[in-house]
Amino acid sequence: MADIAYALLTLGSSSLWGFVGGWILYFYLPPDGTPLVPIALYSIVMLVSRGINIAITLPIGFISDQTRTRWGRRTPYIFTASLFMLGSFALLWMPPHQTESLANLFYLAGVMIVFNTAYSFRQIPYEALLPEFAPEEKRRVNIAGWMAGFQLVGAVFAGFVGPLIETLGFRNSALIFIGIMLPFFFLPLFFIRENQTPPKTAAASTSFWTHLRLTLANRAFLVFIASWGLFWMASTFVLSTIPYIATEICRGTEADTAYFYIPPIIVSLICFPIVTRLANRYGTRIIFLGSLLFGALVLPGLFFIGDSIPVPLLWQGIIWICLEAIALSGAQVLPSAIAADITDADARATGQRREGSYYSTLGLLDQASSGLGTVLIPLFLLLGRSNSDAHGPLGVRLLGIAGGLTLFAAFLIFRKYE
Repeated sequence: MADIAYALLTLGSSSLWGFVGGWILYFYLPPDGTPLVPIALYSIVMLVSRGINIAITLPIGFISDQTRTRWGRRTPYIFTASLFMLGSFALLWMPPHQTESLANLFYLAGVMIVFNTAYSFRQIPYEALLPEFAPEEKRRVNIAGWMAGFQLVGAVFAGFVGPLIETLGFRNSALIFIGIMLPFFFLPLFFIRENQTPPKTAAASTSFWTHLRLTLANRAFLVFIASWGLFWMASTFVLSTIPYIATEICRGTEADTAYFYIPPIIVSLICFPIVTRLANRYGTRIIFLGSLLFGALVLPGLFFIGDSIPVPLLWQGIIWICLEAIALSGAQVLPSAIAADITDADARATGQRREGSYYSTLGLLDQASSGLGTVLIPLFLLLGRSNSDAHGPLGVRLLGIAGGLTLFAAFLIFRKYE
C-alpha cells in the first residue's frame, strides 16, 4: 500500500503539468485568434522563467539533503510546495487583459516562475526519497512502473481538458481541475512514513560546492543526464503541440485533442508492466536504449501525416501517437530506477547519501531541456502553425523530425552508459 501511495503522488503534479504543457502555449498564442502576449517575446519570457528556476534547482537538492525535521528530510517540502503549485496554476489562466498586452507578458512571467519553482520544490525531494524508501532494485523498478502509470493517468485527466475548455473556458476548467486533483496532492502523504533518523552516511558537513563537484564527477550520471535531457526535450516538442497537431494537422476540433491523450495512454499502461518485466530480466540499460531508438524512428512520422495517405487524418494522428507511446514506454518508466541505482553506487563510493543533489541535477536538466524545447517551439511555429498560414502547419510538422533527431542523439550518448 505504501509503495502505491508513494507513486500516487505523481498523479497530481503530472495532471497539472499536462494541463500547462498541453495548453499554455495554445492559450496565450491561439492559432486563429488574437494573441494575449507578443509572439516574439513569448519565448524570451519562458526562457527567463526557466532560467531563474534552473538557478535554484541545485540548491533545492542540497537543502533537502541537509534538512532535519520531525517529519523527515523530504516530506515538508512536498507538502508546502503543493500549496504554491496549486495556487499558481489557477492564476496562469487569469491574465489581467483579454487582448495582447505587455501586462499579460509580465504577469505570465511572474506566475510561471512561481509555478516552476513550486514544482521543483515538490518534485526534487519527492524523487530523492525513492532510494531510501525502496532499497531493493526490483521494488524500485516496480515503483517506477507505478509512477509512470500514474503519470499517464494524470495525462488522461489532462486529455479531458479539451472538451471541458470548449464548454466552460480555460479559467473555469482550471478551477474544476484543481478540485479534482486536490486529494492526490495530499492524501498519499498520510500513508508514507519517511525515515526521520538522519542516515549515518548523511553528508551534514559537506558544502554545496563539494556536493556539486562529487555529483558531476560521476561519469555514469553525466551520460545518463545528457541522454535524459535530450529525451525530455523531444517529449516537449510533442506534448506542447498536441492541440496544434489535433486541430491544424489532423483538422479536428479542440475537443478532438482527447483522442491524442487517451488512446496512447491506454497503450502505454499496457506496455508499462511489460517494460518492468523486461527490465528486471535484461537490465534497465538495454530496455532504455531500445526505447530511445524506437522513438527516434517513429517520431518523424508526424511530418508525413496528410491527405496522400488513404486513412482519415484523425486516425493517422492517433496511430502515430500510439506508436510513439509504445516506443517511449521504456524511457518513461526507467529513469527513476536508473537514478536510484546511481545514487546507491555513489553512496558506496563516497560514504554519503546525497540523493537530493543527484535528483536536483536531474530536475535542472528537466527544466533546461524542456525550457529549451519550449523556447524552440515558437521559432518552428514561425515557419507555419495554422492552416490559414501560407505554409500551413509546416513548423508543427518539422518538430517531429527535430524530435526524432534529438532522440537518436540521446540513444548514441546512452550507449556509453555502464
